[in-house]
Amino acid sequence: TAHKGGLGYDVRVVGFEVHSSIMHRGVNAIMTAAPLIDWANRMNAENRARPPSDLAALFEPPWTTLHVGTISGGTAHNITAKDCRFGMDFRVVPGEDPEVWGARFLARVAEAEAAMQAVHPDTRIEITPKFVVPGLQPEKAGAAEGLVRQITGDNGRHVVSYGTEAGQFQEAGYSAVICGPGDIAQAHQPDEYISVAQFAAGHDFMRALLTRLRVA
Repeated sequence: TAHKGGLGYDVRVVGFEVHSSIMHRGVNAIMTAAPLIDWANRMNAENRARPPSDLAALFEPPWTTLHVGTISGGTAHNITAKDCRFGMDFRVVPGEDPEVWGARFLARVAEAEAAMQAVHPDTRIEITPKFVVPGLQPEKAGAAEGLVRQITGDNGRHVVSYGTEAGQFQEAGYSAVICGPGDIAQAHQPDEYISVAQFAAGHDFMRALLTRLRVA
């Protein structure tokens, strides 16, 4: 009945190359990127320490997370890195605004870029928005939720920490709910799978849904 919102950026830090023995004359793109990545670590620690709201407490984990999953850059061990690229994404609990988190990150980027350009004017940080996923909020007497509960008989309160298109449909004015086979714990694993029993349950659900729609 709910999922986290999401926001992602591709980040490119453009430094100025010099020999590492005179690194004070250059701008190391990797070492500039490192504090931005460490800021994500510090925000994760702060978010984890803060008591969650009642709705956020249902999520695993029950706080907003910041994550860097890719990074590349540099030319050689004795050259200040001219280029560093990394991806930053946010998984935002209900009650917090992904755009606010994005603004906080961009403010840190602006500070880092100003420090770079104080050393050399040709340096910069390029930000490319990658995705924005609105969170799915629980609906009071939601039509989609009610229909799925009638078919499945499940009256529990369930949330997921990943994003889906459900939040976009809800934002556009449609009632939305998430229902389907699989477990996110198996996602992106070497032996990623969906059990035959889950396929069968999904098949039965779709047949029941079609029957109800045909009657309606």
